[in-house]
Amino acid sequence: MDFSMCPRAKRTVRFEGKFQFDELKLFTVGGGERFVRALRVLCPALPVRTVSREEANVVLSVSTVFSSQNEYCYFRILADRMEIHARDEMGARNAASILAQIVRPSGAGFVLPCGTVEDYPDAQYRGYMLESSGRKNTWMEMDVIKEHIRTMALARMNEVQFHFMEAPGTTIELDCYPDLHGDYEGNRKYKKDEVRDMIAYAEELGMTVTPFVEILSHSRDFTQVAGINCEGDDDPKHMFAVCLGQEKTFEAIEKVLTEVAELFPSPVLHIGCDEYDMRRTCPLTAYWDRCPHCLAKMKELGLSSMRELFHYALERINQMVNKLGKITMLWNADMKPGELPEALERNMIVHYFRFDHPYAKEQIYELYPDGYVEDGYTVLNSYYPNTYLDDSGYYATDMTINQWSCYREPAVANENRAKLVGGCVCAWQGVSFVRTIPPSIFLFADRLWNANDTGVRYDNEYGRVITRLLFDGKLPETMNVFRAVGRMLPPQHPEKLVHVKHIQAPLAEIQEIRAALTDLAATGHRLAGVYAEMAKAAEEHVASLSDDLLPLDHTRAFIG
Repeated sequence: MDFSMCPRAKRTVRFEGKFQFDELKLFTVGGGERFVRALRVLCPALPVRTVSREEANVVLSVSTVFSSQNEYCYFRILADRMEIHARDEMGARNAASILAQIVRPSGAGFVLPCGTVEDYPDAQYRGYMLESSGRKNTWMEMDVIKEHIRTMALARMNEVQFHFMEAPGTTIELDCYPDLHGDYEGNRKYKKDEVRDMIAYAEELGMTVTPFVEILSHSRDFTQVAGINCEGDDDPKHMFAVCLGQEKTFEAIEKVLTEVAELFPSPVLHIGCDEYDMRRTCPLTAYWDRCPHCLAKMKELGLSSMRELFHYALERINQMVNKLGKITMLWNADMKPGELPEALERNMIVHYFRFDHPYAKEQIYELYPDGYVEDGYTVLNSYYPNTYLDDSGYYATDMTINQWSCYREPAVANENRAKLVGGCVCAWQGVSFVRTIPPSIFLFADRLWNANDTGVRYDNEYGRVITRLLFDGKLPETMNVFRAVGRMLPPQHPEKLVHVKHIQAPLAEIQEIRAALTDLAATGHRLAGVYAEMAKAAEEHVASLSDDLLPLDHTRAFIG
């Protein structure tokens, strides 16, 4: 046994021996509720009972004296007992996540390797955005969303962005606009009680769920139902038609934000503002320079450009969000550092995703995280070539993820890192998500937890760790499923299940992997069924190859 885990811990030391026990008899000092609550969800088979210090085989102490690092935790595991130190509640949660990864069943009880583990994150914000917004190929059943949240917590992430309002409508019932459309396929919507249950489940695991709505861009259905389109803009496909020259627009926005803020206790509210191009160098932009109401408002306020009108609207919306007791988060879109008015509050979080506009003829190269930090903003990094998962060409691969860091892609000066709080993966509409989201959670979690290092080696040991975690330790310890399917992140196209040219396992190993996955799938394990289908595709491909093209059986690194 060892301390193999993902994300990798900062420091581990292995001692001789094992700690064997039937149950965790826990004594806590300074609070331990977060540890117990998370552990019961992450490792439900492990009995936990709170006892006196004399009876305890585990002592958990929570105090700021243990470290200056937020979310710090430390294990000292001996043959007859275990000590855990945590700096704060989230450090205790992280200890539960680590324990759930390293504990093993042993006969009628459990076993841990003796040694020490010391750990803390490099990035404060370690997020994952899940889209179930009404667009095609986005709907997720609530139990699937909760499965993903559990995996995020196991990987020591701490933030979920739930993107439920897009151009086609909203997938959460909103009393203020009940006629908004829902899911693309069946007009389905989540009941508010379902959402509350999901939020409570996430809270048990130390995960914050941030609501993500689109109210200025990507908001076609909202503008049509609320009657706030720009006058003259009759394009039914236009995503940017919201009129900024009429007061009823801001009244409609305030209704939506108020209802969303009441449902989500998160301190942050994401308002979108995606993909604007204020220079009209592409057709997908606002209609404000043609709408008589917007032009009249610009004249009234002495504004000379659509960008200035955008800043005016953003200032008003930010005030609404602040009045609701929330912090505004928005995409960097057409927010240009150095050209933002002083009246625009710097209390917003800029969600950085691009350094130029992919549709524009004239590229913008000044949009770097450093510029926003120096302009006074807090920044979250979701640089799209490295963090976007979807079915388009902008798809993160194993290698682009490994090369990414919230501090390096794009590069951020050391003096600005304190205001770059971390990073967020963005899973945009994709039929491949049933198989790409779970492994990507662990890959990105490591790059955020260990953002100051240069990445991991995708060798067989790493593959075995991820295999154990994804399939709940129910496959053989020596098994690396990813050698059979070619990569940790499978192909995004639905007709393509495996990276055939990267398959590293010989036919006999693939057959063994497929059989184990099939047996596990028969017990109701959803992900095992998905990967069993992939292993079958790999088996059929390798069986068709001539002897000189067969995979080698001695490779150590299966990616790179």
